[in-house]
Amino acid sequence: MQIKEARHQYISDGNTIKWSHEGKRYCLVIRNDDNADSPRSWDNLAVMACWHRRYNLGDKIDETDPEVFWRHLVRDHCTTEEVVEAIKAGKLGGFRLEPSEGAPGMYDIYETYYIRTVIGRSEPSESLEYEQIPEDQIPDYVLDDLNIEHCQTLLEPYFEWLPLWLYDHSGITMSCGARSGQYADRWDSGQVGWIIAEKEKIMRETVGYVLDEKGQRIKEEHVHQNGTVTWGYKTEPLTEETWRARAIEIMEGEVEDYDTYLRGEVYGYILYELGDDPEEDSEETAEEIDSCWGFYGDDLLENGIPDNCGCGLYEALQSGEYEEGSVSSRSYSYLIF
Repeated sequence: MQIKEARHQYISDGNTIKWSHEGKRYCLVIRNDDNADSPRSWDNLAVMACWHRRYNLGDKIDETDPEVFWRHLVRDHCTTEEVVEAIKAGKLGGFRLEPSEGAPGMYDIYETYYIRTVIGRSEPSESLEYEQIPEDQIPDYVLDDLNIEHCQTLLEPYFEWLPLWLYDHSGITMSCGARSGQYADRWDSGQVGWIIAEKEKIMRETVGYVLDEKGQRIKEEHVHQNGTVTWGYKTEPLTEETWRARAIEIMEGEVEDYDTYLRGEVYGYILYELGDDPEEDSEETAEEIDSCWGFYGDDLLENGIPDNCGCGLYEALQSGEYEEGSVSSRSYSYLIF
């Protein structure tokens, strides 16, 4: 038997692993899970809003235009006072309020516009759009003219978000975060939307992890009444200062899971028990004893297959006492011999 050092064990469709445990011999056959559930069908904490002319990506979003989507979030979460104060403070570029002459308590609304031509964009011009508007009705007049940047400015107290980037070339893959460091190919990549986490939901449904001086999560032991011991991580309630970092961590994890799904790196396994003599391995002497599907990720040491399979597989991978092989046929009848 070949001895290996197994810090990572990357897998692909058709890989096989043979090992021994407690006097029995086993063979695990890895297969792609062609019927895997999209992670967006799980109970996620964030919303993945995507728009693409060829692919249905992310969560089901009713709005067919990203600006309309962001405006709906403003309508649902921002107060009249917040919108008016943001305009008065100059936070929404392109909008200006002036008290209406001869109409106490009323405002005139000015908007800046540009004219696009074949040689570029014109210099900005300001026009009077609405006259004598009561202060509490100002949002009704400006909301349909807000762009995405305006909406994000207003929504900053309520949400955290990350842009989503798609690379489309011989398959698709997704990432999130700032454009810097993402896909450099301007023709095959671009932004397809955002993943968005709501502050209230994040603070209600999750916690923060307590970190040690090295920035690592602190493990703690839990002793149960029946004497069993389990391990977890030390946590603490989220605060105004910590919820955004936790939201970003959650969103990055959800995008990573979804990218794994898009790349087809979801696997299942078929477990065989073999006969005593390796020289006599055959279809007739192998017995299928288990199978399971829906494991996300191509690192066998991390995707959960060893824990689910049992039979000493994890220990064999850690010690390196196993044999690798591969098969090309989609038939399961002679995979391992």
